[in-house]
Amino acid sequence: MFSPVYLILGAILLLATVGRVVFRGGAKGTDWALETAFIRLDFPPEHRAVAQQLAAGLAEVVGMKIKQLTPDHNLAQIADWADDRIYAKDLITLFVVAFSVRCDSNTTFRALVEKVVEKKRAGGGTTAV
Repeated sequence: MFSPVYLILGAILLLATVGRVVFRGGAKGTDWALETAFIRLDFPPEHRAVAQQLAAGLAEVVGMKIKQLTPDHNLAQIADWADDRIYAKDLITLFVVAFSVRCDSNTTFRALVEKVVEKKRAGGGTTAV
């Protein structure tokens, strides 16, 4: 009826297909830069890259709730979004260490972006979040 060669090829094809379905690769991490790209539209062109970079860094802390972010949110509001309780002072410390910018819990995201951009222009800031 069927030659052994066709049966072997059919078995190999079946195993290859079923194996790919059963043994899928592990879940990949979230691309926060892609998830936070929306924030670029709320800033002038010279601030967009920094705004997205800061938003991606905050997304690591607050998760998908970052999609609520607008330039008018302050650090206290953003800290409240985190599932693991963090305080605004923790975010303030992060920005002081990473960018040497001073801020408080009422500092808006827009003001933070402007401070980081000014610090980078002055040559005193780093590029990592």
